[in-house]
Amino acid sequence: MKIISKNIFVAALAAVSILFAGQAMAKKQTMNIGYSVSEGHPYGTFMYTFADRMEKFTANLESGAVKVKVHCCHKMGSEQEQFKKLQLGTLDGTMIAQNNAGPFYPKIDLFVLPYMLQNYEHAVAVADGPIGQEIWGNMGEEIGVHLVTIPLFSFRHIYNTKMPINNLADFAKMKYRVPKNVVMIDTYKAFGSDPVPIAWSEALTATQTGTVDGGDLPIDVFMSQKFHDVAKHVAETGHFTLAPPFFVGDKFMQKLTDEQKEAMDMAARVATAASRFHTNYGMSIVKEKLIASGVTFTQPDIGPWVELAKGVHKAFGEERGPEYVAIMDKIYAAAP
Repeated sequence: MKIISKNIFVAALAAVSILFAGQAMAKKQTMNIGYSVSEGHPYGTFMYTFADRMEKFTANLESGAVKVKVHCCHKMGSEQEQFKKLQLGTLDGTMIAQNNAGPFYPKIDLFVLPYMLQNYEHAVAVADGPIGQEIWGNMGEEIGVHLVTIPLFSFRHIYNTKMPINNLADFAKMKYRVPKNVVMIDTYKAFGSDPVPIAWSEALTATQTGTVDGGDLPIDVFMSQKFHDVAKHVAETGHFTLAPPFFVGDKFMQKLTDEQKEAMDMAARVATAASRFHTNYGMSIVKEKLIASGVTFTQPDIGPWVELAKGVHKAFGEERGPEYVAIMDKIYAAAP
C-alpha cells in the first residue's frame, strides 16, 4: 500500500508540474504589432485598445494569456516592410493603408479606386459585409496574412504648399507625392498630374524640401503628422478612401488556440468601434484646429473629378478581368 501511495503521489506531483509548466509556457506568448502613425491618431486608438483588450480577454484562458507589444511611428519599418515581416513571421500584426497592401494582394486595390466608396455608410456596408469577405476571405491561404478588421474609414483630400485649388486646372499646375500603388498613380495621371511615387515614411520630407508640392491625406493624418506646418492649402476632394486594415500574419495565427482566436476577434471588434468613433468624432475638431493654424480649405466641384475617375475604373476592370468587374458591380450596388 505504501508503494502504491508513493507512486500515486509521484504521479500526481508530475501531473501538477506538467500543468504549471504548460501554463508557464503558454503565458510566454507575445504578440508584436506595429504601425506608422502617431500615437494620438485613431490608428493608435485601435492598436492600444486592441492590445489592452487582447491581454484582458486572454488573461484567464486555459491556453494562456497573450501579451501585446505595440510599436508605433515607423519603428518596425515602412508599411510595406511591415507587411513583408508578417509573411516572414518577424512581426505579428500591423495596421497599414490598404494601398500599401495592394502589391501583395491585388484585390485590396478595389478599395483604392477613386470614388469607389462614396461615404462612410457605404464603406462600412461593403467592408463589414459579404463583399468584404469575398475580397479578402482567402488571404491567409493565398499569401500568409489575414485581414482581421478595418478599424476606420476616412477620406483623402489634396494638400499643397503653393496655392488654393478650385478646379482641375489649378490641380494640374503642381507635382504631387503619391504612394507606390499603381491605381493611385493612374488616378493622378487621369486628373492631369505627373505624380511622384514616394514611400509614406518619406512623404513629409519630400514636401518640406520641395521635391513635391503636395499630395493627399485625410485631414487628421495631415495634422497629426505635421504636414500643416508646411502645407497651408487643402482642397476637399475626397477622391480616395483611407481604409487601413489590421493584418495578422498566419505564422502567428497558427500559434493561437481557438479560444485565443475568439479573444482576438473580440478585442479587434472593441478596438474597431473605438477607432471609428475617434475618427468620426474628431474630424470636425481637427478642421477647426487646422483653420486656426492658418490652413485654408477649398471645396472644388468634384463632378469633373468623378467623371475622370470613371475612366480609371473602366481601365482597371479591363486589366484585372471579369472577377474584379463582378465585385465592382456589387460595390456600386451597395451604395446607399
